[in-house]
Amino acid sequence: MTEDTQDKWFYTREGERLGPVAFSELQAKARVAGLNPRLDMVWKQGMEEWKAAGKINGLFDKGDAPESQKTLSSAAGGASIADTLEHEDTVAEVMSKEGDWPGARRRSILFMTCIFPLIWGALYKLIASFLGPQLGPEIMQYIELAAALLPVIFIIYFMLMRLVNLGMSRWWFFGIFVPALNLWIGYRCFACPPGYAYHKKIDGAGIALAILYWLSFLLTQLSIAALIFIMLGEANIPVLTELLDKLPAELREIIPTP
Repeated sequence: MTEDTQDKWFYTREGERLGPVAFSELQAKARVAGLNPRLDMVWKQGMEEWKAAGKINGLFDKGDAPESQKTLSSAAGGASIADTLEHEDTVAEVMSKEGDWPGARRRSILFMTCIFPLIWGALYKLIASFLGPQLGPEIMQYIELAAALLPVIFIIYFMLMRLVNLGMSRWWFFGIFVPALNLWIGYRCFACPPGYAYHKKIDGAGIALAILYWLSFLLTQLSIAALIFIMLGEANIPVLTELLDKLPAELREIIPTP
């Protein structure tokens, strides 16, 4: 397939979409390793979908390609990336290779958000028990503040790297402060495999993590609703009291009535 080199092209770099640029500019980036033939995607008007840069005819000259791009070999037979791309059936298969996609994977973000804060909290308590008597309460206040910020900094960094791993722009990080949108971003970061923004395929581990993610969200919402219900019951609201009286005896035993 011959590509029209006169049109303006868009391309991705570490998950960020850039452009438009002329085809000659893309070729220049390819020559100086500014494009990865497997991980970076290109597109122009008229193309049905984004394509791996290595599949665009004339973009990478096999003779002039950077050494870091043309000599990387597969574990099985030592074929070059360009040769490997010729045997790939779809872009999805290229993008779904976990080992090739940059950024942080699922296990990294899970560790940093769920496990590291607990480990760091226990470690800080141990350290503070030794330093506290020697440094005094005033200095320990600043140390405690710095210790509390450290996990936050790590989480932010790994969140940004996780977005890159998914094929998303780092600007999506600010979406976690938007209601509803933060659930969607959290789902992607928690469950989706590398390059998901491009290949739109989820693996078995992702399905299990997605079920766990949404089940946890549902249980949290039910717990909040139950807490509000109990608090309203303690407020001695007549209408709520009548509703509580109509509940089965089994439920009235676990819900305190005013």
